Amino acid sequence: MLPTFVIGLREGLEAALIVGIVAAFLRQRERRDLLRWVWIGVLSATVLCIGVGVALRIFSQNLPQRQQEGLETVIGLVAVAMVTYMVVWMRRNSRSLKGQLEGAAAEALAEGSGWALVVMAFLAVLREGFETSVFLLAAYNESANGATATTGAVLGIAVAIGIGYGIYRGGVKLNLSRFFRITGVMLVLVSAGLVVSALHTAHEAGWLNLGQHQVLDLSALVTPGTVQESLLTGMLGIQARPVFIELTGWLLYVIPVGIYVGWPPGRALSNRVVVRISAAIAATAGVAALLLAVLAPAKPAAPASSVGTQNGASLHNPGATTSDYSAVVGSEAASRRLSGTATIDGTEIHEGMLVDVYRAGVAPQPAAGRPSSLSYSEIAKLNGGSLPFGVLAKPGEVPVSYADIAQLTLWVEPRTGQVIDAQVQQKTVITPTFSVGVAQLAPQLSTTKWPSAVTIAAAASAHEAVSDLNTRRLLLQIAASLAVLAVVAALVALWFRFVRRPAAPRPSSVTNPKPELVRS
Repeated sequence: MLPTFVIGLREGLEAALIVGIVAAFLRQRERRDLLRWVWIGVLSATVLCIGVGVALRIFSQNLPQRQQEGLETVIGLVAVAMVTYMVVWMRRNSRSLKGQLEGAAAEALAEGSGWALVVMAFLAVLREGFETSVFLLAAYNESANGATATTGAVLGIAVAIGIGYGIYRGGVKLNLSRFFRITGVMLVLVSAGLVVSALHTAHEAGWLNLGQHQVLDLSALVTPGTVQESLLTGMLGIQARPVFIELTGWLLYVIPVGIYVGWPPGRALSNRVVVRISAAIAATAGVAALLLAVLAPAKPAAPASSVGTQNGASLHNPGATTSDYSAVVGSEAASRRLSGTATIDGTEIHEGMLVDVYRAGVAPQPAAGRPSSLSYSEIAKLNGGSLPFGVLAKPGEVPVSYADIAQLTLWVEPRTGQVIDAQVQQKTVITPTFSVGVAQLAPQLSTTKWPSAVTIAAAASAHEAVSDLNTRRLLLQIAASLAVLAVVAALVALWFRFVRRPAAPRPSSVTNPKPELVRS
């Protein structure tokens, strides 16, 4: 609610200020005949903008999920660009806005073109309304409660209209520079949240897969349903578990834009100070990037491509749909050495890790000394306590046949290629031949797997390797971000040092006074 309130207040007040200044100017100049057309233009622009917003909303909701995420990304980035341009422009022009508008209005009336003021009001509302539609649509996509977001926007616009009417009547005095600076900082925070949302939807759309590992856990601070969650997530865009790219995008946007918008007017830094600060930032960021790149953990070594005589397994091409493998499974007294081609069969959580599951058919090992016939009681026991349907117990035995199928399962950590567990499951189907026909019994399963100590050790090794990979990736990505910051700061320093030099003072135009004649 708070983000949409700020959006409605800020955008609505900009439009209300322009319309109020134009209306007050027309009233002072006794051109009330144009006021009615001003209000008609304002209403027309408002209806048009609402129609555009509703159409965009309906269009986005009717798209397939991935395309909808892509459209939300585009809308979010457009909203960020528009609000950034708006707050930067208003910071530069808020002090002189009223004078500029009144000067343009006076010039239009002097040329006999009063309708230009009507068009000015219409275009002002149209522009701000379109910006509001796009910005609110992005906020709606981010908000979990559309009714609350709508209420915030309506309240913000209502307050803006009230302030604008007060300015029109002359009863409200407002320090525009301070007001737009404060609300500008708030909008920068809201816009930074939209940056995070756009990066998230870009990943959901399949456009961005870089930096998707979690870097912080703020779930204790950002608790769902609490006031702080509404402020931090709704206003600032801070998520409970931000990933690297989202946190980086938030910081890279909010720091420079926030400083620029919130910097007090009249306190401009000299070129020399800007050069020194930029050079210091460039040097610090460059050294930090180099240190992080050097101190990052080495990339874990690839797992061995073969195994020895003990329990173990290796996948020659982890991550591929099919891959050759070699494995040793079983106890020391009866271990099996296997090799062949395995096929990926999905993913699952195993030993606390998300792993790829590979399966391969292997040669079964029939149990020695299996009887060629079974009694009716033995058949009932193997079949879950009952004889097959339609078979009555009789004295004597029934001839049986056996069919064996065996399957190897490998659990593979996908990033390191380490096999953390392996087992062979054999299914035996027993088929008795009764006097009334044949019937298959319930399959008998037997499993041969690694000892638990081997699985625990393999999983621990994979956990450590993944942790090293995550640390390495995080440090290298931070180093890359710092390197980019160093380059940007260096370019800023060079710009202010060699390009943007202060203008040389103009030569004095004071002429020497003529000497006076002194009479003696």
